[in-house]
Amino acid sequence: MQLFWENQNWENEDKHFLGLKSMPFERSFPAIDLRAGLYSIRGPRQIGKSSWLKKLLKQACIASSPFDCFFLSCEHLIDFKDLAQTLNLFKTRRFIFLDEITFVKDWPRAIKHLIDSGYSGTIVVTGSNTYDLRKGVDRMPGREGFGEDLYLLPMNFQEYLKARKDAKWKSLTKTEALEKYFRIGGFPLAIAEAGENSTKTTKTEKLIEKWILGDIAKIGKNESYTKDIISQIVQTMTSTMSAHKLAQRTQVGSHHTIADYLQVLEDMFVVKTLNSINPDTGAFRFKKEKKFYLTDPIYTKLGLRWLGLEATDIESSLLAEQVAHEYLSRKFDRIGFLTSSKNGEIDFYAYKKWAIEVKWTDIPSNISSFYKNIILPQKMIWNKTNFLNDFD
Repeated sequence: MQLFWENQNWENEDKHFLGLKSMPFERSFPAIDLRAGLYSIRGPRQIGKSSWLKKLLKQACIASSPFDCFFLSCEHLIDFKDLAQTLNLFKTRRFIFLDEITFVKDWPRAIKHLIDSGYSGTIVVTGSNTYDLRKGVDRMPGREGFGEDLYLLPMNFQEYLKARKDAKWKSLTKTEALEKYFRIGGFPLAIAEAGENSTKTTKTEKLIEKWILGDIAKIGKNESYTKDIISQIVQTMTSTMSAHKLAQRTQVGSHHTIADYLQVLEDMFVVKTLNSINPDTGAFRFKKEKKFYLTDPIYTKLGLRWLGLEATDIESSLLAEQVAHEYLSRKFDRIGFLTSSKNGEIDFYAYKKWAIEVKWTDIPSNISSFYKNIILPQKMIWNKTNFLNDFD
């Protein structure tokens, strides 16, 4: 693959393209106008970042020429010196694609050297260690205005529906499809493994587990702590929580250590934090209790398994709120929740814009007075009938 420009049929022999063809459905990757700059493709492992990189390589070959492009899988390089020597040989190429760059020790030094030496083309990198990739790219001098971060995340519900249609699986009602999505999530491998009837995802779960614990170990963190934290988030992710309370529920002990692990898990796209908002000012209440959500149901299944439980041991209503949070956090830059000891809680809130309550039932009940009394341009109760209905 490294000398793909010498093989006119490289696409037909490439393992990632062959892997895409073997899937029962095709996931669409975003089309990107690759101008000069440093781009990183970020997202959890087993999500298809390398496949997207190959698609971008093909796009560059068509737009320019295969001889203007260079692709390198970095898995077998030892350190930044090896990478720097290789890049020096191909620094005249307009497009440079580097897959699995986080395998290379001190890799940012090689990229910095290339840029400092006057390289003015396009560099696109991916890495399995998402924590290391973020740290490395963010430390790059002159990063601002030079490229951007690209994200590839688990498939959302609409993509899941499209995947089922493309695979020619039987049609479902929206509620039926949501119930299946709640249990499977959006990793393409999990959807393909579950199949038409959306059954087990055991193989994908093991791959995801290996990735999480492997990356944790690489940065010197404790695997048992990680399992404990994720398992406790499974049980508390629709409740207000603090690092101190989470520490008390685990064997970790220190809330400072909990906060450190939560940041790492956010960098790995496993966890997201939802802050309380002051309804009078719109400011986040950073010192107040928060909510911690896992970003995909497959992480929830892992956490349950680490507790010795089954996926059926968690209610669909909790999974519905998890999926709603992930949908909203991707769509809007700034969301939070409202809480009051007197008026109750509103699940999701955007300052002076909208409020959403999630009630996974046919007829919503037990609506908080906070939601009933707040005046906003848009208020919605997402139930089985209108769940995830789009809005501005």
